Amino acid sequence: MPREFVILSPEPVTAVEVVTAAAAVDGGLGAGRLWQGGGIQIASTEGLVLAVLRSTQLEDPREARRGLGLPVTDPASSDHPADRPTDGPATDRWWTEAYGPFDGPLTQALARRLADDVQGTLVTTGDDR
Repeated sequence: MPREFVILSPEPVTAVEVVTAAAAVDGGLGAGRLWQGGGIQIASTEGLVLAVLRSTQLEDPREARRGLGLPVTDPASSDHPADRPTDGPATDRWWTEAYGPFDGPLTQALARRLADDVQGTLVTTGDDR
């Protein structure tokens, strides 16, 4: 069963950011295109580590956050922490899906690194056994 991730971010995730995050996690990882440019896959000698699909712009970031079970903060409210830009839906303009093997040792590390690099929020939507 694959592990599924969603990254909500202020800007779309690019292939350059995926490759840069992969190199930071493990310099031996390789990259390849998916579906004629619809995404990028990162693999090791053992196989797939993470497939990252092209980002999609969100019409209503609040609905995306609600659907993922994340808190929804009104960016104009006084309880919105100014030092946490990813807490509010105003910055969650892009949705990026990624998939990898459930037990892949590098999968979670790469997904986390990529989300951090793009200043995004990482949500694991697959089975967390």
